[in-house]
Formats: sequence, C-alpha cells, structure tokens
Amino acid sequence: MTRVRWWLAATRPKTLVLSAFPTAAGIAWAAGEGSFDPARAVLTLVCAVLLQILANYVNELGDYERGADTPERLGPPRAVAAGAISPRAMRRAVIVLSAVILALGLVLVARVGWWLLVVGVSALALAWLYTSGWRPLAYIGLGEAVALVFFGPVPSLGAYAIERSTVAAEPLASGIAFGALAAAVLGINNLRDIPLDRRAGKRTLAVRIGRRNATRLVQALLAVPYLVAAFQSIEHPAISSTLVTLPIAWSVAMELPRAEGRAYNRLLARTTLAAAAYSSVLIVAILV
Repeated sequence: MTRVRWWLAATRPKTLVLSAFPTAAGIAWAAGEGSFDPARAVLTLVCAVLLQILANYVNELGDYERGADTPERLGPPRAVAAGAISPRAMRRAVIVLSAVILALGLVLVARVGWWLLVVGVSALALAWLYTSGWRPLAYIGLGEAVALVFFGPVPSLGAYAIERSTVAAEPLASGIAFGALAAAVLGINNLRDIPLDRRAGKRTLAVRIGRRNATRLVQALLAVPYLVAAFQSIEHPAISSTLVTLPIAWSVAMELPRAEGRAYNRLLARTTLAAAAYSSVLIVAILV
C-alpha cells in the first residue's frame, strides 16, 4: 500500500457510518419538523466524522504504544504497528486534526450557542482518552459504554439540538438504537481480540466478563435497535420499515456463539452492514 492509502486505511472508512448516520438521523428529525440549515447540517456531519477519525488515529497510536497491536492481531493491519506510519507522524496528525475539529466546532458554536462548546470539548477529550492517557477508557472496560453514548444519543440529539435549539424524545430514542449498534461492533471486535488484549493488559469488557457473557451482551445490543423501532412505530408507523434489516442482525447474533478467530471479521462486516442498512431505512422513514 502507498503511504496515502495507509493514512486512508487508518481512518477505518467502513466504520465511519457509525458516526455519520446518527448525526444524519438527528438532522432528519429536525428537517421533518421544518428546521434545516444546509450549511450548518454539513458542518455538523463533517465534525462528527472527523471526531471518529481522530479517535481511530489515537487508537492506532495508543494500542501500538501499549503493545496491543502486534503481528498476531487477527483484524486488519494497523498502519503504525506495521511501520507504514511512524508514531511521531501519527501524533502530529492527531494534534493537527484536533485543531481542525476545534476550529470547525467554534464556527458552529458561534452560530448555535455556547452550550455546544461543552459537548464538543467533551467529545474531543473522549477521542483522546479512549486509548491514551494514564488510564485509557478502552483498557478498563468502558469502551462499549463510550460507544453507546457517543455514537448514539450524543450525535443524534446534538445534531437535532443544533438545528432546533431544543431536545426531543424521538432523536434520543433513535440515538439509543444507533449507539447499541456501535457498541455491538466494538463488542465483536473485543471478542475477537480477547487473547491478545489479555496479554497486553488491555482489560476490555470482553476480557473482564469472559467470552460467553460478552457474547450475550452483543446479542442483546443487536436486539435494542429493533425494540426501539417497535416502540417508535407506535407513533411513527413508517419506522417499522427498519424491521426489513432484522435478518442481517439476527444472523450475526445466531453465529456469534460459534465464532472463532478470523470468523469474527466477517461478523464485524455484517454488523456494520446491518447498522448502515438500519440507519438508511430509518432516515428515509423519518423524512417520510
């Protein structure tokens, strides 16, 4: 791979739907109520995606420095661990990207209000603290909780509030659905990496509670979006259309207990597909 392709791969492009779709759903809920500013919406989406890229870059650096990324890793190769990008270059990229996000965020703050600064700085701090600092969140079993909140209610409700200057139950509920899918993706990733994480001292939730319990947790997380959809469809019948994506999530949940090694990579890809499909259908249903 060329150096540029390594940098692009380090963004983990296939997973960026996990930040883009909950943000888009919040915007869709606001648009459905008559509030939509195209420039503000685009800027919100860009900031959300850049925050996830920042978290992924910090993750590359943090896992390399703590020995969690080694040649034995079953997932896609990591740029820093593979020697394609130096730790110094990645650290510099993280600082520059943080500055860009902060600058764009301040533009939104100027247009929306100072409350957004608190949300933005918190999200920026979590992107750094996820796998860096004295006690990285991913290393003490809080990864799934962070994903549930910051890839769910925060972007969905935040994007809605940016457009409407208020909050509402609908984007909050949708955010919980998105967050559960994001946490499921991370949970499967952590299930795959249990042996390596244990040796590296990375005490993920899967390491802490064991493979069987972690598998059950992911299965429960995969069910959450459809329970939320069933609840929301009482008032918004079009949202029941998200059930067409249930077979994808169901197949992942059924195969998960028997998965081993690289089989988790296929389940990860299908869970991300389920998230993208569910999100796409939901956004169309919201606008309808």
